[in-house]
Amino acid sequence: MKFWNFSTQTLAALLASVSIINAGGPASGDAIADPNSAVVKLTTDSFQSFIQENPLVLAEFFAPWCGYCKSLGPEFSKAADSLNESHPNIKLAQVDCTEEADLCSEQGIRGYPTLKVLRGEATEDYEGPRDSNGIAEYMIKQTLPAVQDIESVDQLSTVLEEQSKPFVVQVLGSKVDESANSTYYEVASEKRKDLNFISLKDSPVVDEFNKKINVNLNKLKNNKYLLVHPSDYKDVREFSEKSFSKEGLTTFIANEVVPYFGDINRDTYLMYMSSPVPLGYYFYNSEEERAKVEPLFNKLGKENRGKINFVGLDANLFGRHAEILNMNPEIVPLFAIQDIQNNKKYGIDQSANPNGPSDKTITQFIKDFNKGKLSPIVKSEDLPTDEEKQSQSVVKLVGHNHDAVLKNLDKDVFVKYYAPWCGHCKRLAPSWEELASIYGSNETDSKVVIANLDHTANDVDTPVEIEGYPTLLLYPANGKVDAKTGLREAVVFEGPREIDSLIEFIQEKGGAKVDGKSLKQAKESAAAEEEEVVGEDEENTHDEL
Repeated sequence: MKFWNFSTQTLAALLASVSIINAGGPASGDAIADPNSAVVKLTTDSFQSFIQENPLVLAEFFAPWCGYCKSLGPEFSKAADSLNESHPNIKLAQVDCTEEADLCSEQGIRGYPTLKVLRGEATEDYEGPRDSNGIAEYMIKQTLPAVQDIESVDQLSTVLEEQSKPFVVQVLGSKVDESANSTYYEVASEKRKDLNFISLKDSPVVDEFNKKINVNLNKLKNNKYLLVHPSDYKDVREFSEKSFSKEGLTTFIANEVVPYFGDINRDTYLMYMSSPVPLGYYFYNSEEERAKVEPLFNKLGKENRGKINFVGLDANLFGRHAEILNMNPEIVPLFAIQDIQNNKKYGIDQSANPNGPSDKTITQFIKDFNKGKLSPIVKSEDLPTDEEKQSQSVVKLVGHNHDAVLKNLDKDVFVKYYAPWCGHCKRLAPSWEELASIYGSNETDSKVVIANLDHTANDVDTPVEIEGYPTLLLYPANGKVDAKTGLREAVVFEGPREIDSLIEFIQEKGGAKVDGKSLKQAKESAAAEEEEVVGEDEENTHDEL
């Protein structure tokens, strides 16, 4: 059973609210495209030939009963008709996964609707808008060069007028660095779905652009790389690393593309969620409250560029997101930081700031975060009691003891990460109990631990990202330490969830090399002998009677 990781789960909660508010509910039309539209219905038989015959295709994989598919359906049809007139080489197609289950499985479809941009054998996820105009604009952009080479002042004026979001500029110096130029085009090709990239060379064009910005481009010898926010040409961000590299340019773009204090919405969520930089949230009740703190966060955003990004969230629309951050959505304004890399959350004490934190409190909190002085807010169930420990063969892990158990290096620890509502997890539960009982004798309990953790109720960091339930991770005894978490590196179990397969996995991948098969056979023999003794006792009792 696939589920979204924390970042996507966060974003999904936001988008669900936005979609319902903006669209008047998820189910507002027919998921199946209008048969009179330009949308092509694809089947298993026609899919491959259609993709080969058409160089650029946007395919929607859907289910007719899906509410969000119903919302998308009419917009998808409109986009197809618009593109059919303006760019007939761009095709939009639908695959009904209730009729073409095998095809959808081959394409790795795990949820509806899923949209994919297909260029022959090359496939990438569609990450653009879900309205007709946005879909059409996104697909038209896929036909353009990754970088627009500006060759005249008129072209420059036209291109700049078209920019509505941040864009990247390469200004070629008199000593053109071909290696850097090639790297720029490579980065542009990878980031084209998110940003526009332009390149300037001729003097009249560079001089004209120089009039608009706060960076001096006169008599430029080496290439210069800039990120421009169209709302403020006097606050152009300049790439200043001495040694140019793809990684450096990519990091520069990721850090500078976000405003100092922005908002998360359907157009910006991916930009924030894909950034490795921690995200600071200020929840507010009204636009007046937001406006009051905007100067503070603009200042903090500039000071903490590349360290923390800052966004405002309307608590009336996105209050439930505060719960994901382990904060109380009823006490607003509030401020919290989410470290997306390790899924840790830090929040200003709401009980001590019932009317919202002051500017001074927020500023000091951020300083303490940067210095590593803060403790994360850990969502955790209660630790198991002594009575629970004695009565349960499976060790219960929670947020407060997860790391301590896994840092015990001399044991094989096999953990089931589950969700209470997960059907696969429920079916596995009896086998997991049996597995724990097999390794639960006095001779082996110091070598193998069978444990589980409710992943929906406890915040934990793992060496392997939990992407589905149940996820079974074995932490081998005396294994290597994972640099990110400080825990042991984990091995994912991906075989059939049967006792014999689980036992074989522990012996093969574990560090303790416990012979589980022999333990199982001994347990079965003991059970058979006990049953035989009970049978003899019953027979003797019958004879006496």
